[in-house]
Amino acid sequence: MTQIMMNRHRPSHRPAGFTLVELLVVIAIIGILVALLLPAVQAAREAARRMSCKNNLRQLGLALHNYHDTLKTMPPGVLGTSGSRSANHRLHTWMALLLPYIEQANLQNAYDFNFRFDHPNNGPAVIQRVPVFACPSHDAELIADKYGTNEYAASAGTRPGMDDGLLYPMSATRMRDITDGTSQTLAVGEIAFELGGWARGAINSGSGGGGGGGGGGGGQGFARGVLRWYRAQPGCARAGINLPPTGCSGNAEQRFQFSSRHPGGCHFALADGSCRFLAETIDLATLAALTTRSGNEVTGEF
Repeated sequence: MTQIMMNRHRPSHRPAGFTLVELLVVIAIIGILVALLLPAVQAAREAARRMSCKNNLRQLGLALHNYHDTLKTMPPGVLGTSGSRSANHRLHTWMALLLPYIEQANLQNAYDFNFRFDHPNNGPAVIQRVPVFACPSHDAELIADKYGTNEYAASAGTRPGMDDGLLYPMSATRMRDITDGTSQTLAVGEIAFELGGWARGAINSGSGGGGGGGGGGGGQGFARGVLRWYRAQPGCARAGINLPPTGCSGNAEQRFQFSSRHPGGCHFALADGSCRFLAETIDLATLAALTTRSGNEVTGEF
């Protein structure tokens, strides 16, 4: 009996805690779970970014309508037709003009429209980051260390000099001018390359303002505040959305066209205030037709 009691109370020699094999199994299981969950987490984050980006464009579409209701015209794409400092164009962008309509009245009060956009008086204002002008899928904060970012551009039309879009140099487009239909006309879209800043009306102070023949237009001095649907030279960059770089004309296919960091396409605000996600596989004739306000094209479904 005594021997039985002694055996019953004999301490176990099994070590406490996990064995190495058990620990490796647990680590392997955790790794598998992370691998399974990570794509879902990333997809959820991208969905949230896309929703925020879409909401920004809806706000911009609404702001354009409020501007039109107040002043009976859309804002000009930019106040000026040349980036040359000698021409004394002040080059205030449509985004600067929309500030009071996107709850940025205090920032507008800090911006001096009596001087050119890059005048020292405007330095404290133009460096501010305005959330509605920034897509959360983009990581840009400041442009050239002194301009708040813009990741949206207005649609100026099919090519430089045509002025057949909604907002272009010194434009004064009215709703009745959009004969193609407000639901068939692009107003504002995303850009992921050649960012200039929401207040930056020209890239430099020389003749032409560094606008570029495909996007801003030679001699019209835009820094991607407005964008023309790029018409490339034969055998050079092609038109479209979210195109890969080719190296042609300094990757003009990316710099001078609408693009985004979202896979599969790009968000746009239309002239009626709605927001659409256009697939990068969209028919190019349809894309071109959507950029004109009165081209009499038949777009069909898009």
